[in-house]
Amino acid sequence: MRRKKRPFRRLNSNAGLRNNTEKRLERYKLGISQGYQQGLQAGIESYGTFFEGTSIIIPSENEVESVKACIEGIMDHTDLPYEIIVIDNNSADGIERYLSQLDGQVRYRILSESIGFTGAANIGFMMAKGTTILLLDNHIQPTENWLENLLLCLNSDANIGIVGPVSKGLSGKQHMELPLDDLEDKYESARINNKSDSSKWHQAERLTDGCMLFRRELLERVGYLDEGCQEKPFYADDYGLRVRLQGFSLVYARDAYVHLAEQEEERAALRSIEKAHHDSSLYFANKWSGIDPVILDMEASAYRQCKWLQELETASCQRLGESAFYPQHLAVKGLGETIYWIENSVRRPIDGIWEETAIRLSQLDLWRWAMGEPIPAEALSAFKSSNRAKDHVALRDGMLCEGTNGSSYYLENGKKRAIISRLAAEGWGLDAHQQTKLSEAELSAIPDGLPIIAPIKLLQAL
Repeated sequence: MRRKKRPFRRLNSNAGLRNNTEKRLERYKLGISQGYQQGLQAGIESYGTFFEGTSIIIPSENEVESVKACIEGIMDHTDLPYEIIVIDNNSADGIERYLSQLDGQVRYRILSESIGFTGAANIGFMMAKGTTILLLDNHIQPTENWLENLLLCLNSDANIGIVGPVSKGLSGKQHMELPLDDLEDKYESARINNKSDSSKWHQAERLTDGCMLFRRELLERVGYLDEGCQEKPFYADDYGLRVRLQGFSLVYARDAYVHLAEQEEERAALRSIEKAHHDSSLYFANKWSGIDPVILDMEASAYRQCKWLQELETASCQRLGESAFYPQHLAVKGLGETIYWIENSVRRPIDGIWEETAIRLSQLDLWRWAMGEPIPAEALSAFKSSNRAKDHVALRDGMLCEGTNGSSYYLENGKKRAIISRLAAEGWGLDAHQQTKLSEAELSAIPDGLPIIAPIKLLQAL
């Protein structure tokens, strides 16, 4: 039996044809809009969810061959759940073509301009979805059990902040040599070495920059890398000090040996880069010029018994994380235009026009302070004007005090807080505050609070 033809309505004019096309286009646009909204809603709902695994962050810049070897090494020698995230600094070596051919096995972002290693790493931290995060130099070539043993070490003690491996190519206490005759032998030697052994886990004062594993909670407490420290080893040393300030330890695992591949031409390039970025060394020195005595005092007093570390262990300071080392009674802002007044560990939106300085912070730093009620800008201005008009001798919040030895302190909630460096004072705008000299006896009479460190420098919006 012949199929009956389906009736159709013939369009009688070009106008009808255009009308029909416009309706199809409207339906198409409606479908696109609804699909976008559904995708957006799904993204919002999953924003705060993480998988039980490790986000491996690999920054790169014109190093496609090293990135390839690193990724292949991860895939060959890692059985635990992980994701790989490559952040590339606008390379011209074909890395985007390579990454796009991996069929979604690697998440990546190609930046429109170079923002340096630390900038790329920070973007990777933002993209990470794992409960643990590993910042990896793309010259590292993983070996058998590398990640398993690092994770075993990290999870053995809640007080461990960062864990690093060992390698012939790493410096300091993480330098370790294995008997290697050829390429095949080096993986066999690493396999024999990488048998889990807790007696090979050791604390260190610093970790090198090649491979750093830590929990997501540490990122939330300590924050992003300081982009003022653009070059090796300064960003790792800076982050390690910030981690130690919160009472966490740095540990290297000698049962996690990795290979660090570095060609002679790459060494030469690195040397030229280091010369060109002398500013990183100077910035680091200026930021931490007053920290050594503090660290030494902490170690001499059995570390955990230090008064201000005991203060850090309170619930409020655990929530504040690194923000506990930031001053209060000042204005700050994040990505948006809202300016907040920080007081009593609460951020209060300033209602009205604020004409004074507002310190820009990352969203991670900002979110640690609980949200409070709005405060009128006029009331704050009147309060600050009243404070400026008072007698300099009257000690009050927001005032700078200088000891006879030149040390500077910030008065806050009845305590004196040592300002670690001039960069810390300048970074928070404290150098513009009223300052008075006090005798050692007068300073001793004021209880100590947590020291104040400089805010991190961000060269991008985070």
